[in-house]
Amino acid sequence: MKLWLTTYEAPRVTGYHAHETGQLFALREGLQVIETPSGRWVQPPGWIGWIAPRCAHAAQSFGATAGWSLHIDAQAAQVLPDGPHVFAVTPLLGGLLERLISLDPSDALLEPRRARLVGVLIDELAASGPQSLHLPMPQDRRLAAMAAALANEPALADGIDDWADRIGMARRTLTRRFAAETGLSFAQWRQQARLLKAVELLSLRGSVTAVALTVGYSSVSAFIEAFRKHFGCTPARFFEEGREASQSALQAKKKPA
Repeated sequence: MKLWLTTYEAPRVTGYHAHETGQLFALREGLQVIETPSGRWVQPPGWIGWIAPRCAHAAQSFGATAGWSLHIDAQAAQVLPDGPHVFAVTPLLGGLLERLISLDPSDALLEPRRARLVGVLIDELAASGPQSLHLPMPQDRRLAAMAAALANEPALADGIDDWADRIGMARRTLTRRFAAETGLSFAQWRQQARLLKAVELLSLRGSVTAVALTVGYSSVSAFIEAFRKHFGCTPARFFEEGREASQSALQAKKKPA
């Protein structure tokens, strides 16, 4: 069980790979996007990312990043999701992380203490509520190409009829198959894509006005209202809470404890 505290001054892109162990990770600053063929997960500060053992994934960070990474064995990971996931940091989780990271590496009882803390951490994560930073991706080749284009440029104005013509699929078939493969209607998915792209841009210190227009909202007020309905707070408060949750727990180091 290894805990790494890391700092990177530049963005990073990591191609598809997998670990034999499960990986928990979080950021104090910056943003990371995890991708698999089945979806994308956006991770800003104040959230804990999870990659299951042997889950093939790619990753991309935005801006300078600092945070921690913890690898745990497959047996301990069994109660956590079998794919990527992003968990919100609650006050209890924040306290556990602060204690875990502050353990003295020279302590003779380091490993059993760490194991007990990680056990509680895993129990709390397993009991967490549904995630809101996940964008499911369809598996049909034509739908996947459409979804990738919209996820990368959510302000594209083309409607569902335009896309049906473009990918050579009947509108009714597109609607039915897209919902079956993602669990969301086309309109719901598109809104989620816009909001997750907004989180990405806001993490890079973009203004709310500029981000709202970039991701396809006609007004700032409409964007803030959609953001509040999805995340339960305004964009400003969302990032303020995330940074507050992560700042106390992390000190930048580059060696394993």
